[in-house]
Amino acid sequence: MRHGRMMFNEQDRVQGVCDSPLTELGKQQAACTRDRFFADRNIHLDLAVCSTQERASDTLECVTDLPYERLKGIKEMSFGIYEGWLNKMIPCDWKTSLPVYGGDLFSVVAERMKGTLTEVMERDGFQSVLAVSHGCAIAAFLEAVGQSPRVFGNCSVAVFDWDAQSGSFELVEIWENPLA
Repeated sequence: MRHGRMMFNEQDRVQGVCDSPLTELGKQQAACTRDRFFADRNIHLDLAVCSTQERASDTLECVTDLPYERLKGIKEMSFGIYEGWLNKMIPCDWKTSLPVYGGDLFSVVAERMKGTLTEVMERDGFQSVLAVSHGCAIAAFLEAVGQSPRVFGNCSVAVFDWDAQSGSFELVEIWENPLA
């Protein structure tokens, strides 16, 4: 699940490793996902994890009251010197050029996301896991598991099946939050 809308989204600013607070709309989006995705589908979560960034944990806390674990491996990618800048100022080749500017390489984020989420899924006893992360990190994960990378709306959910025998993720659906 992607976190809720925050102040930098409204300002069209780059928000990688820096943080800005959830807006009221962001909190409403999280409540909508809780009610219209999880509750309406009668999905009972066994485990909840989120990135170490506050916008992810704040979103998770709006969705469930389960205890949760914060994982560095699913945090957003760093945009280096572009953190906080207007989105239109990022270079077109950002997926490969960010290390020159102190940021992360998209392919490295993809492997980090896949590795961390694989470790989570290899834990015993969990059937339904919620992982709250970030737009570009989720797009990188999609690419790492053989899907077309894309950033979807705030508090939207990518649903995957986990095949423990092959250690692979299969995309089942992307549920777009109607408030996104």
